[in-house]
Amino acid sequence: MYLPEEPEDHKVSAPVIYTIAAISALIFIILAVVLVSNSQSRSGAKKRAEALAAASATSTPLPEEETEEDYGDAGIEKLYREHKLRAEDLDFWDMYDGAGTVVEEEASPSPSATPDPTPTPSPTEEELAADGRHIQVTYKDGTEEWIEIDDKLPKADYDFTKLKITNGKMAYYSGNKKLSRLGVMLSSENGTVDFDRLSEDGIDFVMLKVGGRGYGTGLISLDPDFTTRIEAAQKAGLSVGCYFSSQAVTVEEAVEEAAFVKNQLLPYKISYPVALQMESIETDTARTDILDEKDRTEIAQAFLKDIADAGYQGILYGDTNFLLTDVMPSEMLKDYDVFLEDEEAIPAYPYQYKMWEYAAQENINGVEKPASYVISFTDYANR
Repeated sequence: MYLPEEPEDHKVSAPVIYTIAAISALIFIILAVVLVSNSQSRSGAKKRAEALAAASATSTPLPEEETEEDYGDAGIEKLYREHKLRAEDLDFWDMYDGAGTVVEEEASPSPSATPDPTPTPSPTEEELAADGRHIQVTYKDGTEEWIEIDDKLPKADYDFTKLKITNGKMAYYSGNKKLSRLGVMLSSENGTVDFDRLSEDGIDFVMLKVGGRGYGTGLISLDPDFTTRIEAAQKAGLSVGCYFSSQAVTVEEAVEEAAFVKNQLLPYKISYPVALQMESIETDTARTDILDEKDRTEIAQAFLKDIADAGYQGILYGDTNFLLTDVMPSEMLKDYDVFLEDEEAIPAYPYQYKMWEYAAQENINGVEKPASYVISFTDYANR
């Protein structure tokens, strides 16, 4: 339809109007999309700023002119000041793929606790006594202990059914052949001695005390009867060995004692061992009480080595407790024989010994006062 006053050539057709309307609508839509996008962008920036402000608790805030936007909200300013950040303040991460998904780290499995092993019950004294691998010792203070026998050391292998004792005199046989030798230990304390009578009574050798060191003074002295007795014994045809009562507290003193013994033996033929007796004084304090197992072992080795170097057979004398606790068997038995003091019918000492003082305070024919019998499983005179 046309207005009457408009010329005909200014009349607008319907298609043109529709096109203009469509373009206008499209432009409106584009504007709406841009506005929405800008709004979301500003919202995300605001949230990022809130999160960064809370996370930078100790940071100095940027000057206002460097802030992207002015967040004047009092609640946000308070958040900045108190550094309180809530989980929902971090939802700006939602704009990234996978945002909002919390991945919990798997806890490492705790290692399984190893159960404590069941303690092995300690063996009873009856079990220790019967197992053949332990021996009970008594220390100087009276305490007792079961110690393990060293399998590496040579053991005593005597067959005690082959021992025969007649009138207190012991002999060791193999069939009808006597393998042992019988002796007597003597010092000036035994009174007068008839060596011819000893020889006639079946004694093969004597062990004479050559001297000793005082347990208090530390002075070395010669046994008063040594010289006359060694001469009388050899005249009677008896083999002779000797012993020295040591109170050495150092290796130097042990060497001094050995030198003293060697000097006394020079004029004589000694066919049986020279024994080192490291006496323990039960009724008094001795200078050697300060020594430990290692000290005594070194002192014994020093004495016996000097004796052996001079051509004599050195031997270590002592009872079971001394030989197992006062010296180190693993060291002593490598080089030296043992002279055991033990009055039991079967000695408890587990290691090899060559001589055995088996009876003390015996009444012996030819000896004024009680003395000790000694059996030697080795014929040292013909060795």
